Amino acid sequence: MRIAARQYSDERHLAEIDRRLADAPDSVEVLFERACCLEDLGWDEAAMQAYLAVMKRDPRHLGSLNNLGLMVLHRGDLANARALYTQALTHHPLSAIAHVNLGQALLEQGEILSAEAQYGAALAREPEFFAAHHGLALLYERIGDPVRAELALERAFSTRVSWTLPYAGSAEPLRVLLLVSARGGDIVTHPFLDDRIMQTTMFVPEGFRSGMELPPHDVVFNSIGDADRCRKSLERVRALLDVSPAKTINDPDRVLATGRDATGVRLGGIAGAIVPRTERFARTKITAANLTALGWTFPLLVRAPGYQAGRYFERVDEAATLVDALARVPGTELYAIDFIDMRGADACVRKYRVLFIDGRLYPVHLAISNNWKVHYFSSDMADRADHRDEERHFLEDMRTALGAPAIGVLEEIARVLDLDYGGVDFGIDGAGNVVIFEANATMAVYPPTAGELYAYRRPAFDAVINAVRAMIAGRAAR
Repeated sequence: MRIAARQYSDERHLAEIDRRLADAPDSVEVLFERACCLEDLGWDEAAMQAYLAVMKRDPRHLGSLNNLGLMVLHRGDLANARALYTQALTHHPLSAIAHVNLGQALLEQGEILSAEAQYGAALAREPEFFAAHHGLALLYERIGDPVRAELALERAFSTRVSWTLPYAGSAEPLRVLLLVSARGGDIVTHPFLDDRIMQTTMFVPEGFRSGMELPPHDVVFNSIGDADRCRKSLERVRALLDVSPAKTINDPDRVLATGRDATGVRLGGIAGAIVPRTERFARTKITAANLTALGWTFPLLVRAPGYQAGRYFERVDEAATLVDALARVPGTELYAIDFIDMRGADACVRKYRVLFIDGRLYPVHLAISNNWKVHYFSSDMADRADHRDEERHFLEDMRTALGAPAIGVLEEIARVLDLDYGGVDFGIDGAGNVVIFEANATMAVYPPTAGELYAYRRPAFDAVINAVRAMIAGRAAR
């Protein structure tokens, strides 16, 4: 659970914080606000350094210890996350939030009993603390106890299911009901929700009950995007939408159809597209002998459903290393995925991201790396001017950069998925085929970091933001 005074949606907030910081350069709380804002903008490295700067002034600062712990946890650095949360509890032994977050880190490390003890300690401090009941629900789901998980979720959201964010405008706001999952797996939406125009109410469908009155709203934005992780959440959305008079962005049934294995089947028939073979197995069925009998060959990939940014995603080069790889990946069910070597003539892998917004294609980024697991934050873009030039060409003239056949494939992917907001990560092989890495609603977009290095990315980012905001306004039932 993050600690922050608010959620920051754009660089206007950062500029306002910097003005206040100029008047009070040693203010720990303003420095902390700045770190939170940088994190919301997606400038992770700068945010981490900003949290560390706060901790240099105040090593006991709960918010910085907490939020930095969450950031490293989401990158898969469980040991450092655990160390930060332990430090937070050392300085703040009565903090229920610190207990909950240490419980999350322990749960990610598979230490079920220790995690449960931390959630219990949080509830001893605050018996109705929703985040502790929520943590217990996720724990029970992890160990395969759905009955206790549902009871814990009901307790978590028994008294409050919605949070209305501050509105900074002067005219009547466009009211957005933003649906968010208790299980995570949401679309990153805060860059789209301009608080000078929109008043956003976050609503957790797990807390919806028959007869419940929804908060006033003009449009529903279903931000629940991960079909593997959030199936139960999306099923809850159906009943909620039955009582809403407003139009919905991202119908839950369309999102439900975007699990990795289901998407592979749906997109596999598109000419010019290659979808790696993807099958979901019970963990006990993922053995070298069983996979070989089913026609799998090494190397292959093993992935835990419901995680993003490369977490719990392993390449297994040979049968002898399968057991070790499985030990690093949690879950009772796992995906086996065919490994396709996407290295080009320069031995680099290219991963393109294109969004589908209201039926149109928008380029987001091109990440180039010498690692098979490509993410923008770990790519070679900052160090390679030639790679940035290649990305610039893609962002400024996507159709020329990819070619008409690839654009046709992307348009067909968008048509089949039929999402109001979604996207695809892909590569282009030597024959010009679109090799699909991932296609669903969870594709994130963040503003480029400040400065000249990535200034060329700004027009593409602005085009995405403007398109989503226009879609929200266009769907609003006023």
